[in-house]
Amino acid sequence: MNGIFVKILCGVAIGIGFVLPGVSGGVIAISMGLYERMVNAIRELLKLRGIKRNVIFLLPLGIGGVIGVLLTSNVLKLIIEQHEAEVLALFCGFVLGSLPTLYEETKKGGGRRLRMRDAAAALCGLLFVLLFEFLDTSATAEAAATAGHALPPLLAALAGAVLAIGVVIPGLSSSFLLVYLGLYKSILFAIAEIYIPTLFFAGVGFVIAAALLIFLMHYVLVRFHRISYFAILGIAVGSLLLIVPNIVQGLSWLCIPLFLAGSALGLLQSLHEIRKNRAEAEKNADPQETDETQKATSVESDTTV
Repeated sequence: MNGIFVKILCGVAIGIGFVLPGVSGGVIAISMGLYERMVNAIRELLKLRGIKRNVIFLLPLGIGGVIGVLLTSNVLKLIIEQHEAEVLALFCGFVLGSLPTLYEETKKGGGRRLRMRDAAAALCGLLFVLLFEFLDTSATAEAAATAGHALPPLLAALAGAVLAIGVVIPGLSSSFLLVYLGLYKSILFAIAEIYIPTLFFAGVGFVIAAALLIFLMHYVLVRFHRISYFAILGIAVGSLLLIVPNIVQGLSWLCIPLFLAGSALGLLQSLHEIRKNRAEAEKNADPQETDETQKATSVESDTTV
């Protein structure tokens, strides 16, 4: 029961990360050691494999995610309107504190030395996010402003697809992308008001985009694990850089302690996850070492005889 409750809480944190501008639910999932397991579980479900096992794993996270999204869209919507800089500072600190977890993941791809292609992947991820600063999104922004939360089907589907991008690609904030496209407030209010027409077409766009991206991310993480995580690191840093102006614009004395608190929380979570992963790696390596020791002992005994 405790495990289910913890997963629901993790899902709440991930769901809040999906809605807050500049915050990546994917990075939060990585910092909790859940991201790759979620991708693999959803991928297996789409292939109709291990249905019971994967549903048991994903269901509490999904419930928590829905709670997190609804909580942010309703309760936190009022807080964000009055204290956006403070909320962003808190989550910005949490994401910053979670970066060691991302860096630790790069070591699983083999080798600890930083190579030229690693730096190039991180730079590409950084530049990819910074390019959004120069996008001309006036057309979608004007259409969304005119439609309010009653978005046209194509715009609603586009918003759903953007949400899927932020969910599946860690480091890339879907809410941040929606802000730049001018669709954020429309989707936020549609969720808060449970406006079915917009949510339906957004759901269609989300499911189609997520299904395609999950298979792509699984392939990339398996084939190019190290480089992928360096690119994710660049994306995460780029997202942080782009939300700094929003924090500075509404800067108050609360921003600094909230940022430090978020950083400390993220760092503690990162260190816990790193220790847990290293302990599991050592545990998995022990049987092999024991077998090798037994073989060596056996050879020595035969030689002595």
